[in-house]
Amino acid sequence: MIEILDSPLHVGAYRFTGQLTGDDYDACIADLEMRLARFPCVAVVSDLSDMQGVSLDAVGKDLRYAASKLGEFGRFARAAIVTDKRWLVTVTEFAAHLMPNTEVRTFAQDERALALAWAAELDPNTPAP
Repeated sequence: MIEILDSPLHVGAYRFTGQLTGDDYDACIADLEMRLARFPCVAVVSDLSDMQGVSLDAVGKDLRYAASKLGEFGRFARAAIVTDKRWLVTVTEFAAHLMPNTEVRTFAQDERALALAWAAELDPNTPAP
């Protein structure tokens, strides 16, 4: 399940719980695309603390979306991952190397407000690299 969190317009903030479905993924992308239509750069906060898994449909949609954004990854200027799961921290650290124009940080579950504040510091009118 996805919950779209209150955040500044240039910050897509999401809390994922249970099993992430294709429909959840569609809702997330629709919200994110609305933000990308308004600003050259956005930040993303994903609270994965209570996520239990991802459906194959959602994985497929994620791969297609990522492929459609090749060359535009710089528009995702900041990404904050909220989790206490060590394996997600490790995956996030690895993924950060694949996105050199994106500042990526992980935050503990009790630091979601800090993650949102850090993401909101982004100047959304900064041109994408």
